[in-house]
Amino acid sequence: MKTDKAARAAEKAKKSGKRRLPSMRSKVLLSLVLFSAAVLLVMWLFQSFLFGPLYRSVRTTEVKKCAASLKKCDADSLERECERLGRKYNICVSVFTVGPAGETRVAEWHNVMNPVCFIHSYSSDSLVYDLYMEARETGQARKTVKVDVPGEGKTPDADNGESMIFAYLTERDGGETLIVLNTFVRPLASTEATLRIITLIVTGFVIAAAAILSLILSRRLSRPIVSMSGGAGRLAAGDYGVRFGGGGYREADELAETLNLAAREMGQTDRMRRDLIANVSHDLRTPLTIISGYSEIMRDIPGEMTAKNIQTVIDETKTLSTLVNDMLESSKLSDGAVTLRPETFDMGEAVSEAVRRYAAVYGPQGYSITAECDGGQVTADRMRIGEALYNLLNNAVNYTGDDKKIFVRQTARNGRVRVEITDTGDGIPEEELPLIWDRYYKSKEFHRRTGAGTGLGLSIVKNILILHGAEFGVRSRKGEGSTFWFELAQTDNGREE
Repeated sequence: MKTDKAARAAEKAKKSGKRRLPSMRSKVLLSLVLFSAAVLLVMWLFQSFLFGPLYRSVRTTEVKKCAASLKKCDADSLERECERLGRKYNICVSVFTVGPAGETRVAEWHNVMNPVCFIHSYSSDSLVYDLYMEARETGQARKTVKVDVPGEGKTPDADNGESMIFAYLTERDGGETLIVLNTFVRPLASTEATLRIITLIVTGFVIAAAAILSLILSRRLSRPIVSMSGGAGRLAAGDYGVRFGGGGYREADELAETLNLAAREMGQTDRMRRDLIANVSHDLRTPLTIISGYSEIMRDIPGEMTAKNIQTVIDETKTLSTLVNDMLESSKLSDGAVTLRPETFDMGEAVSEAVRRYAAVYGPQGYSITAECDGGQVTADRMRIGEALYNLLNNAVNYTGDDKKIFVRQTARNGRVRVEITDTGDGIPEEELPLIWDRYYKSKEFHRRTGAGTGLGLSIVKNILILHGAEFGVRSRKGEGSTFWFELAQTDNGREE
């Protein structure tokens, strides 16, 4: 039955949506495909437009590094360094000694590192002179020459390659030395075409892999969410025993734990609601039955219209009024609809007054309520603090032991005013201590001296103390009674410490 309700609730939620949102699977698939396409587009643009310029830039940088190293060499190490750097960067190097007037140019050293070396195959003095004059004016000379690669046919539309020539002028042994470097840049058209084909193949593979991976990931990601969605539908239908499982990753596990906690809390609230209905029904039925019975007796039987019978009706009416007021008070405190009216008063006097009133009512029934008060000024809503005291005293009366003894102690130390109310009852099990402050909670295992009550007293106390920013708690062990306590900040000369 609960499963049918859950299905109907889920179907209703699905129909109530304004528009159907895309699934996680489709979003993950689209995201991965778009990301892969963007990466591949960048690769294609790089290969199509930037590969050639970047290649030339790298070769130019290598030539400049080689030239910088050679300019620092002396006569003894120049030949060895030219050989090493030429082999490292695949660069041809020629060194020319220039006469004082610039008319003598003699090749001092020469190496050939590739078959396409323009400066070695072209022996024109005019080229060297032009490089020398340009380097003398600007510090560096550069020339690019289209060349054909030996053994390779020339393409119809372009040269087979180009030779880049760089010249640098430096001072050595009192004269000028011209260092000429030559590197060959092969044509990249075929290389670029090959890379485009590879890019197309890689593109297809990556997009297919991204689609398959996204399907697997989205299925793993969405499975726990789909499962939890179904469980949430059952929870909404009233199946508080449903349990949620994670999907093996942290976020899903945390969500599952939160939902499990919510299910437990809702189940507990539902049980308390049923207990409240049962308690209220019982607590209302008893005085109503008594009121109805005594009223009928006084109506039907002559001479039963006595003060005692009328007082019984009045007492039961007060019991009903107390039950209703407790429920209303708890609702207002929980909703934050209560406004505090703080004033400065002596807590010792307030405690003594509350104990005196309770002793007057319950003393004739054999209860012993004793108090020890040190006094101490606090700033709080006196009526609400008194209400909390009365509820704690009433709780002690209901649960104290057969000796009917209750001890109240009020102290003022270290800027705090503390109130403790101790009974000699059966105590509270450790597992129930966190629950006793909840609304409608009533222990089912331990002896309760009076039958009336909705289980709202301690909840009212908790809400009042929270509104005052007070600290509160309980100490209890099974078979050793309980001590409920709370603390407020002490006020000195009208100022809160």
